[in-house]
Amino acid sequence: MKSIQSKMICFILIGIIVSTTMIGGIGIKSAKSVVDSDSVQIMNLTCSEKAQELNTLLARIEQSVEILSVITTDGLEDIETLKNDQEFCKNYSNEIKNAGLTIANATDGAVAVWVRFDPNITTDVGFFLVKNMTTGTFEDYEMTDIFKYSKDDVEHVGWYYEPQKAKQAIWMQPYYNKNIDIYMISYIIPVYRNGKFLGVVGMDIDFNYITNQSDSIKVYQTGTGFLVDESFNLVHGKKLKQNKLKDEFKQSLLSKKQGILTDKDEVYEYSLFGVKKKVAFRSLKNGMVLGVTAPVSEIDSTKDKLIKKIIVITLLIALVFLFMAWVNAKTIVLPLKKLDVAAREIAKGNLDASLDCKSKDEVGSLSKSLKEMVSQLKLRIQYMNELAYFDTLTNVKNNTAYLQEVTFLKKEMDTGAVDFTLFVVDVNGLKEINDHYGHDYGNKLIISAANAMIQIFGYENVFRIGGDEFAVIMKDISSTKGSELQQKFIKLVQNAEGEIKLSAAIGGAAFHPTVDSDYEGVFKRADANMYEMKERMKAQGETSRIRKM
Repeated sequence: MKSIQSKMICFILIGIIVSTTMIGGIGIKSAKSVVDSDSVQIMNLTCSEKAQELNTLLARIEQSVEILSVITTDGLEDIETLKNDQEFCKNYSNEIKNAGLTIANATDGAVAVWVRFDPNITTDVGFFLVKNMTTGTFEDYEMTDIFKYSKDDVEHVGWYYEPQKAKQAIWMQPYYNKNIDIYMISYIIPVYRNGKFLGVVGMDIDFNYITNQSDSIKVYQTGTGFLVDESFNLVHGKKLKQNKLKDEFKQSLLSKKQGILTDKDEVYEYSLFGVKKKVAFRSLKNGMVLGVTAPVSEIDSTKDKLIKKIIVITLLIALVFLFMAWVNAKTIVLPLKKLDVAAREIAKGNLDASLDCKSKDEVGSLSKSLKEMVSQLKLRIQYMNELAYFDTLTNVKNNTAYLQEVTFLKKEMDTGAVDFTLFVVDVNGLKEINDHYGHDYGNKLIISAANAMIQIFGYENVFRIGGDEFAVIMKDISSTKGSELQQKFIKLVQNAEGEIKLSAAIGGAAFHPTVDSDYEGVFKRADANMYEMKERMKAQGETSRIRKM
């Protein structure tokens, strides 16, 4: 018959084996789950943020062309005047040309801007301004003789016939324009008067301006970005330039095309020349799709290392406990039970479970090791959250947190159980201060603006959504309270003292279920109110400046 001590040792041995196996298994499973979840989050956050930047650029281009189209049509009373009044044509042409020049100079990436009327109506009105890459100025360029080319000749006259055919504003896919010898994308709006087609208003954008954004993406060690069209044909990829590689890439993506949702927080696995990769997608305003991709081996490297460490630690823990059980079964039983309880709590996700052990033996060492592992896991989770959701300069919430908050609001809007007011804030003069005094002063200006918003609206409600752009989302406040807060902010900015004179435009809008069908409607109204204030301030010469150097 075995002694009680032998039975206890056997029991302890079994308990140690079970506990360490369970801890190791749970640790491995948790590591896989956490790292896999993190990889999905990292890939999609990177893709989402860069897509948001690209869509913002594209939206600014669209806005520029829309403004020019409005100027073009508003300045024309009737079509017959174009045919009969040469003096009007001359003045009208100069007016829209000057507007086009101003708009083109204010639009990043613009290489050409034009207003072209139907030659059957008039050839005396219109212009074609092309950027001189040497001087950086826009110069008059001879307008294309439309009748010299076939309607199917996209490289020469696609800019004219495609929007006319579509009868709406269009983004042309990247193409080589032989007229001005550059690879570009174009945004074009057909203009009408009394239902009759007059011509087109458009702007050409250097495609490198777009591709530089995707080329700047870096994720993991060698991960990068690329652009495809709606059919997943490769449009641009910094590391995907060879024709053979393009074909392989296209076929690999097409095999998964039916299951891909470009605007969901998903990652998709594919194989390129035998290398397994993962990719996240986001749609862009111009019809293209942005992809962010990285090798699976790089994505899983952290997980593999962590699993190996867990296995090693688990084995070491098992050996230590087995030895201690053999040496002193009585002294190890109680602390081991406590440790087992703590391990079960950790397995349930309670990372605050007590791992304190006063014994000065291997059990205590095990407790310290597990405590350090949990501590490191906590720090890692905290670090990932801070990295993902907070702006490092101002310490307010960043664009990712803003997009997440917008997603929550949209879900609440679907149920009807939401009440919020949105403020859009734009800091005036950031570029001028950066250009004249350096980015350190520019950063001080942004921090000053953020602090002013925090003081009025509260830290938890402020989001930095761009370089000099902020959004404030206030829930469950009355329209009167919203107006008071807005006025307090304006007054605080006007009376602010310090090295930098802060100037910022603010616009607000409250959600009305009977008016707003979606969040974008609220944002557009708030943004329009902000822009109106910004224009007034600009007209009055109000901007941020350095008081004393």
